Amino acid sequence: MRSLAQLMLLFFVFTSCSETIDNTGTCYDGVKNQGEQGIDCGGPCQAACASCADGIMNQGETAVDCGGPCDPCYPRLSAKIDGVDWSATSRNAFISAPGMIRIYGTNTQSNFTLYYSGVFESGTTTAGSTFKGEFRSLSGDLYASTSGSISFSTFDTVARTISGTYQFLATDTTSGTQLTITSGVFNSINY
Repeated sequence: MRSLAQLMLLFFVFTSCSETIDNTGTCYDGVKNQGEQGIDCGGPCQAACASCADGIMNQGETAVDCGGPCDPCYPRLSAKIDGVDWSATSRNAFISAPGMIRIYGTNTQSNFTLYYSGVFESGTTTAGSTFKGEFRSLSGDLYASTSGSISFSTFDTVARTISGTYQFLATDTTSGTQLTITSGVFNSINY
């Protein structure tokens, strides 16, 4: 038979290691309870929790996945090319003609150029006369957008800073080979 001290020790170990979950509340009460991963999201709630890596400007971020509750925003230009991560080691933007801005990024092996001509304000534009994307591969092949869009979450004409997202289908201008450009992000780029 176990001693009273051993039983008390086992009770203490089991009760101190168990996690108490507040099962009261709802998924709309503004409180993290009932096993939610965040306030009113995750766990038993249908709403997914926002994160600093979801590719969306949400939860008080000042640009896509940065600022506010996330890490500070640093200039960046990135995308996925046929599902493979690509990131610029150098990036810039500049006005190349009245009403036209060019966003450029390279990683010394390949580069992106995004052309936009339109109103300098937040919003989304589809590929066509006001938006064109290009990708140049390591071998020098030029892939030009045939569809897609660019969205400006920030177009600050006073601080001359832009942030947003882009995606497009790109076709090699010589061979006709296609690349799918997704999850494109540009943050805090000065022009």
